[in-house]
Amino acid sequence: MASTVSPGTTQAERAYLELRERIIDMRLPPGTALDEEALMRELAVGRTPMREAVKRLESDRMLKVFPRRGTIIADVNIRDLKNISDARRLLEAFAARRAAEQATDEDRELLRTCLDDIEDQDFASNRLSVDLDGRIHRVVYTLMRNSYVEATLIQYFYLSQRMWNFVLSGLDPIQGHVNEHAELLRAIINGEPELAARLAEDHVTHFEDRVRAAL
Repeated sequence: MASTVSPGTTQAERAYLELRERIIDMRLPPGTALDEEALMRELAVGRTPMREAVKRLESDRMLKVFPRRGTIIADVNIRDLKNISDARRLLEAFAARRAAEQATDEDRELLRTCLDDIEDQDFASNRLSVDLDGRIHRVVYTLMRNSYVEATLIQYFYLSQRMWNFVLSGLDPIQGHVNEHAELLRAIINGEPELAARLAEDHVTHFEDRVRAAL
């Protein structure tokens, strides 16, 4: 995934974003200990910013902090997959419905660009498919125009993306999963909120089924 760190961010924010990215893309694998001292040196951040980042990632359920034992990267398991998917089915359907209800002409042009991206994407690897999947989800979240729901959805989506990356090497090409977005995007463009909501919910279910089979 592309770096989410921008110039001008605080040390704590930079540490948080960089660690989150490494956890999601498996550079920091599930079940391993977090070497805070080494990461502080590598990222050129102090102890307080690192602790703030760790606290946020613990709240995001990506880290587990054990007194006197240290910090461990959270596991990936079937129970979490079900719970995350249950939450996402509700929220993704809400986001798609709202996007379809209130999309402007400018929004529809943006969605048509996403459709073009699906058609033009070189699906040479599952990693590229995951990246495109993420970009499309974030566009729909933005068009929903509810920053509270968007923040929650982004948190759950990153947890889901981590699960994709955990099983990715053992999966057949997931191009078909990404292509499901085309029908969803058309439903939003055409102002069909209930169809968009159903397609969004189905998309999450297909994700859950695919990952469950691979775990």
